[in-house]
Amino acid sequence: MAKILVVEDDLSVAQLIQFTLESERYVIDHYTTCADAMHSLKVSDYDILILDWSLPDGTGIELCKQYRTLGGNKPILMLTARESSRDKVTGLTAGADDYVVKPFDPDELVARIKALLRRPPVLSQSILKAGGLELDTTSFAVNTGGHAIQLLPKEFAILQLLMENPGKYFTADSILARVWRSDLPVSSDSVRTHVKTLRKKLSDASGDSILENSRGLGYRIRSEQ
Repeated sequence: MAKILVVEDDLSVAQLIQFTLESERYVIDHYTTCADAMHSLKVSDYDILILDWSLPDGTGIELCKQYRTLGGNKPILMLTARESSRDKVTGLTAGADDYVVKPFDPDELVARIKALLRRPPVLSQSILKAGGLELDTTSFAVNTGGHAIQLLPKEFAILQLLMENPGKYFTADSILARVWRSDLPVSSDSVRTHVKTLRKKLSDASGDSILENSRGLGYRIRSEQ
């Protein structure tokens, strides 16, 4: 599960991107201006940024440079109608990792994003394991001891986040920021409800609660399995 920031002022293009990527179970935040995107970057954690070149209050190039100057190190994909070699060099020099020209093939966009997301070691693993629990990020299957566990999409996304970071605690608010779109009216109470159901499903399947809850710290997958 990855959370992606899309900065695109053409709503038809943005809708195509959002539909394509949400079909791959990515979480998408969409903004149309540099100002709104930069504000979101300061309060949310993203795994990849997709930036249009021409925006109402600036350019994706300027946003890319600002993000890199502030220490942002996540992959950036420029998505633009500008196709000259000089433009591509400008984008890559500004700090972008890849460059896709509009109109684009949705399948190619997905492939490029997956290639960028494979760079961090934790995301290169398609099978995540913790004790007898296995999660397949490709087929979206979860099983323990050979028995399949049926999870809802958000339950799967929460479990994937925790299994990608074994032993690390996540508060309800931090899970909310990573797993839900920022524009949805969802509270941390909804996160707690999903985690409660997830823990029950995991306990029912294995007889053990590998998903721990520590007051004041949050939730984690035990790393000592």
